[in-house]
Amino acid sequence: MIDGPNQENQEVLLQKSTMSLLQKHPKLSFYGVMLLCVLSLKLFLPDSFTLKRKRSYHFKTTTLGFFIGDLKVFEDASKEEVEQKIIQVFPENLRDNVRKVIRPVLVISEKHEVDPFWVLSVLWTESHFKIQAESKKGARGLMQVMPDTYAHIMSELTEKGVVLESDHDADWLRKSYPESFEALGHETLSAKLRNLEVGIYYLKSLHDRFENNYFHATVAYNMGPSWTSERLKNDLPVGKKNHYLDKVMLAYRHITTTLNHNSYVTLSGQSF
Repeated sequence: MIDGPNQENQEVLLQKSTMSLLQKHPKLSFYGVMLLCVLSLKLFLPDSFTLKRKRSYHFKTTTLGFFIGDLKVFEDASKEEVEQKIIQVFPENLRDNVRKVIRPVLVISEKHEVDPFWVLSVLWTESHFKIQAESKKGARGLMQVMPDTYAHIMSELTEKGVVLESDHDADWLRKSYPESFEALGHETLSAKLRNLEVGIYYLKSLHDRFENNYFHATVAYNMGPSWTSERLKNDLPVGKKNHYLDKVMLAYRHITTTLNHNSYVTLSGQSF
């Protein structure tokens, strides 16, 4: 059995081939030669091209919502690495609940271009990440969405042709959300994905409606957009001495300062 050329011989052969090509075709552009070199390397040295790209989150903005800071925690880190960092931010008694939903929360936040820390802060305030949470007024699920609001947002999503995460089959969900799928099962995960996506999309719509003001949008999520709009229309304060907003902001500050390992994260220039 005759062994093929080793890597060193392959590199010499590639160098000679490139020089020969340039001599025969002196007008060949530099970029053309480089392209041929890359293709040749891939052919002769396939092992050089087998590095796997990290699966990571890519949020279009690097700006925090309530505070001046950044989203550097997502840079140069895999999804799994980011998720583990975020899980550790929460009190120990909440971590199991957070672990079951962290992947869906981040994926859906990224999908709809919503600040993930804002979503996590609302989740923490609304349901403490309890998947079966239900309020006395009838708000349901992780995002504590009222039935009328749920129906309205579902109708809007359908009208816009948005494919929900819960629309995918069991195999797709198992591969996309392995830990959540194992912990919750197909039916429960599908239901929770719908609740999450409706709530996150609703937050985005409020953020847009109130001109990117996180304070007003947060109050509107709790008090209702009509109430909030009426207050603003009549030049009445929105958010001052608001217990719900205070809790969301406290959660947000805790998450962001812990992940950024600093205490200089300060309030943004938005007003109440």
